[in-house]
Amino acid sequence: MSVITGRTRRVRHLTTAIVALSTMALGACASEKGVAPIVPGEAPTAQFRPLAFTADINTTTGKISITAPTAATANAPTLSTGGAESPNLSLLGGEAVRLIPSNYQASAVGAFAPGKIRVTFDVLIENKLPGVRFITPTWPVSPAAGVILFPLDYVVTTTPGGVTGTDGNVVILEQPRFGAVDPSIDWSGTGAAGSGAPYSFFNDTDCSLATSNDCFRWEAFDAEIQPLTTSSVRTVGFDIDATVGQFRARMIVAADLAAAGPVTPGTVSGTVTSAVRGALSGVTVTSSSGQTATTDAAGAYALAAVNPGSRTVTLSNLPAGCTAPGPQTVAVTSGANTVANFAVTCTGLPGVISGTITSDNAGQLLPGVTVTASTGGSAVTSATGAYSIAAAGPGAGTLVLTGLPAGCVAPTAAYTLASGGSATVDVLVDCPVPPVAAYQYNTTWFVLSPTQVAVELRLDMRTFNDPTVVDVTSSGVTGDPLTGAQLSFLYDATRLTFAEALGVTVAPRITSGPTVNGTVSGQVTLVATSTLLVTGNMGIARIVFDRVPGATGTVGTVSTLINFATRTGGVTRPILLSNVVNLEGTFVLP
Repeated sequence: MSVITGRTRRVRHLTTAIVALSTMALGACASEKGVAPIVPGEAPTAQFRPLAFTADINTTTGKISITAPTAATANAPTLSTGGAESPNLSLLGGEAVRLIPSNYQASAVGAFAPGKIRVTFDVLIENKLPGVRFITPTWPVSPAAGVILFPLDYVVTTTPGGVTGTDGNVVILEQPRFGAVDPSIDWSGTGAAGSGAPYSFFNDTDCSLATSNDCFRWEAFDAEIQPLTTSSVRTVGFDIDATVGQFRARMIVAADLAAAGPVTPGTVSGTVTSAVRGALSGVTVTSSSGQTATTDAAGAYALAAVNPGSRTVTLSNLPAGCTAPGPQTVAVTSGANTVANFAVTCTGLPGVISGTITSDNAGQLLPGVTVTASTGGSAVTSATGAYSIAAAGPGAGTLVLTGLPAGCVAPTAAYTLASGGSATVDVLVDCPVPPVAAYQYNTTWFVLSPTQVAVELRLDMRTFNDPTVVDVTSSGVTGDPLTGAQLSFLYDATRLTFAEALGVTVAPRITSGPTVNGTVSGQVTLVATSTLLVTGNMGIARIVFDRVPGATGTVGTVSTLINFATRTGGVTRPILLSNVVNLEGTFVLP
C-alpha cells in the first residue's frame, strides 16, 4: 500500500516530462488556452500541474518512466507571427513533445552529501511537430538562450513498512519508505559558472527569499530543436534521502514555436569490426529513428535519410560467438554524415595448423606421433610424418608432441593462428643417433667412495656379426669372441688422479688382470689378452681414480683404439677398427 505525502515541494531539476511554452507574453488570450493569468504572489504549480509531463523514478530498480499530461492541450499549437493578433501563450502536451530519459546512475550513500544518494540521468527533448522548430522562449522570460527545462514539483511515495509471515518459517521485512528530495547541482543550466541556480520563471523578485515560491533550477538545451529531431543530451539529478524508494517529478519545457523550412536529412555511416575476426559482414545496424542497413564484406554500413538530432545506433544479427556492444548515441547534422564505428568482441574462428614432424637424423620421418595444439585440436602424423589439425583454436600457442620414439626430444614449436586462418609449423625433433652395425666400445662410471670413482671399459661383441668368425664360444653360444684389446685414453688430471687398474668384476670379461700404465698424468695405456672364447659386452679393464679434493663437474675419457683381436678356427685374427664404434659416456662428479 502506498500513500502520497500531503506535503509537496518544488523540484528544480529536469526529470522526464515536459510541457512546451511558445513565445509570447501573458495576456487575455491566455484564458483561451486554458491557463489563467498569474498574479503577483501566486504560486503557479497547481495550475500548470495538469499540463506537465510526469517522471516516475524508482531507485530500487533504476527505472524511469515518463507519461504525457492527463489534460489535453487546450488548443492546437500556434506559431508566433509577432503581430498584435497572435496568441500570446502556447502549452504543448504529448502530441508535440517527448522527453526521453537514459543512463540512470545512483551514488553510494554520503558520496556527495551526508546521508544522501545522488540520482542522475540523461535527458533529451524530441520535437514531434513537422514544420515547426522550438526556439528560446519569450514567456516565461528565459534565463539563457535555448529551450529551457525546469522541474515544477515532486512527491515521494511513502510506505509504513512492517513484518509479514508466510508458513511460519519465513519472515518478510518491508522497510518503510519516506524522505526528502532536492534537485542536485547536476542541473547545470548553460554549464557556465553560476548557471543552473534557482531562477524566477514567474513573478518572484528575489529567489534567495524563503517566501519565493516560483523559483526553479533549470537546464538550457539547444538554441533550436528542429522539426522531428531531438536535442542534445543533458544530465540532471536529485539528492535524495537513503530512505526514498520512489519519487515523482513533474517537468515543464519552455520554448517558442517558429516556422521551419524543410528538414534536410543526414546520414550515419561507419564500420563494424572485431579485433579477432576483422570486418564483420551481414550485421544489421539500426537507428532509433527507424533506418536500418546491413554491413558489407568490409564491415561497412550507411544509414540514409536520418533526420537531424540525437540518434541511437544499435547492432543486431551478429555472427555466432560475437557479443553486441552497447548502443552509440550520435548527433546527426542536417545534410551531413556522422560516423559511428563499432568494435565488437568475438571469439576466434577455428583454423588449420599443418606441417611435418621429422627427426634430425638425416630427415628420418616420424609417423604415429600425436600433435596437440595448446589452443585446441590435435592430429596424428601419417606414414610420411605429415599432420593437419583441422579445427585448431585461433591465437598464439605451442605444439605438444607425444608418442615420439625413445630418447627423442621435441623443441618448443610456437605458432600464431589467425581467426579462420591457416599456419604451417614443421618440427625437427632431436633424436639419438641409431646404433650402427659395429662392435660398440663403451664406458660406464661408478662411485666407489666419496673420494674415489671408477670407469669400466667394454667392447660389446653382440652388436656386430663378422661372418668370417665361426667359433662357438665356451658358453655354447655362437658369437664373436674378444681375445685381445690394446688402447689408450686421456682423462682430466685437474679433477682425477690415477689410482690403480683392476680386472672387470662382472662377467663377461676378457681377463682378470690387464696390463696398465698410468704413470703419465692424464693418460692411461693398457693391454688385455685372453685364450677364452667368450662373447657379450666384454669387460676390458676397470680403472680406479682418486678424486682431486674439492673437484666437481663433468669427467670422461677420450680413447684411442689401437688393436682388438678375435679368434676363429683356432687362429687369432685382428678386428677391423672400421667395424668398431666409440660410444664413450661422461660422468658428473657427485
